[in-house]
Amino acid sequence: MKTRHLLPLAALGGMLLLSGCGQTGPLPTFGKAITPEWITTDFDGQPGDEYIATSNLQDVVFNARGEIIGWYVKGYAGTPYIKKKGDGTYDFSALTNQKGIVNMVAGRKALAVEDKAAGLDPAQAAETSAPTGLSTDLKANRQDAVFRYTQGGVTVTKTVTLHPRNFKVDLKTEVTGGPERVNLLFPGLGKADNPRVQAYATGGAQPAAVQGSGTLTVENVQYAALQENPSQIAHALIIRPQSGTQVNATLTGGSQGLITASVPASSNLEVYGGKNELIHLYQSGYTDLPGLFKPNPFGQISLLIVKLMEQLYKFIGNWGLVLVVLTILLRAIMWPLMQAQGRTTARMQVMQPKIKEIQEKYKDRKDMDSQRAMQAEMQQLYRDYNFNPAGCFSTFIPFPVLIALWSTIRNFEFDSGFLWLPDLAIPDPFYLLAVVYLIVNIGQLYVMTRKNPDMFRQQAFIYLIFLYFALTFPAGVTIYIILSTLIGIGQQILINKQVEKETATIGQKVEKAPARPATKASKTIDAPKK
Repeated sequence: MKTRHLLPLAALGGMLLLSGCGQTGPLPTFGKAITPEWITTDFDGQPGDEYIATSNLQDVVFNARGEIIGWYVKGYAGTPYIKKKGDGTYDFSALTNQKGIVNMVAGRKALAVEDKAAGLDPAQAAETSAPTGLSTDLKANRQDAVFRYTQGGVTVTKTVTLHPRNFKVDLKTEVTGGPERVNLLFPGLGKADNPRVQAYATGGAQPAAVQGSGTLTVENVQYAALQENPSQIAHALIIRPQSGTQVNATLTGGSQGLITASVPASSNLEVYGGKNELIHLYQSGYTDLPGLFKPNPFGQISLLIVKLMEQLYKFIGNWGLVLVVLTILLRAIMWPLMQAQGRTTARMQVMQPKIKEIQEKYKDRKDMDSQRAMQAEMQQLYRDYNFNPAGCFSTFIPFPVLIALWSTIRNFEFDSGFLWLPDLAIPDPFYLLAVVYLIVNIGQLYVMTRKNPDMFRQQAFIYLIFLYFALTFPAGVTIYIILSTLIGIGQQILINKQVEKETATIGQKVEKAPARPATKASKTIDAPKK
């Protein structure tokens, strides 16, 4: 494979990866980190206000009863679904139009309390008041609210705590003046036609599941879950009892997937509503739950990267520096593998003048014999310079690592920024990393094509495509690519010097050696006469 083919193929692979091939989802919107807050507004156009908890990961809309009527999980952290106008009001059109945005509850209500015999009916009116305790504590990773309403003489109090840096919601429910047990409704995954609905009984051997039409009741569950097939754009809703709360779950499959959780009048639940994706589930403590998630090979690599990052953080205490050390470690591991590609590239550069000579020699000779002769000379040149075109394939060795790292960092929730970066999981809001990225990659291209200016000019434009990726990549990934490229440049410079030294004498021998036909003729002329 010729060097000039590598960058276009890499660009094509990158575009397929990031444009949705393999279910990675659409590219993100440029934007800055979103400061989590509560927004009080008339969201649905009905009488009364709604209360929106907004963050980098999701926008969750509550009504006055503490029921979730809009649950918008963001495909890319930091995407600004809600935009603040100059007059201080908000534009919710992206959420209300729902073009390309998933509302997990899809017109239904999550966290609704139901017991129609006791007068608790989510479809009927209730006496409500504005929630109390609306607060946001970024250091503690909390957004809190207390909702209270009365219906049929029964009072329901919900204490809700969202965590802006992950998809978990703590839900404490108190029902007074009513039955000993009530139902909490958890519809979810609004765009999924047929999600997997399962529950794992405490002490059970395996999960009980329903998919398609039908219902199933599982008593005393360890967890209950609605899940799409795992991917970057898949979603999950998971319920875990807390503080000794006994939950009996009725699972409903099909397009109206639903978990009906029978809970005591005083209950404590942990609810996960977000991506059905390995890194978020791991950080939220769900990957150890039996039968919930099985990582694929890329997921296994991602888990290794995450665990290594966590171990490094214990010693370093700064996520930005952790990524720097991680980059150095990964490049050290890949150093021997990349050596073959570096030597192939260096030998190709040394051979360029002779390749051009051969191509020039046969440029006007298109007949089959001339083409065969040209190929024969090229093959002989490869042998003289010990050049193996197959070595170019080692260029693709870093791509699986880059893909796993991209998936890991874009989904990893950092509790701090680095230098001017507010969050390593979202793009650089000032685009400085993108500029550095472009400069560094142009430098790498120059090192690889320094003896072929035409190739440099032909391939430089490709980095305009890569520049767009740099603008949309999580900042942590861009840091990795920049540092890895800088190390690669240093490695290539060392290899260039070694190869030029090795091939200097080879070139002289090749230039001085007589052509094979002349040698045969010489032997015929020097033969003794009879």
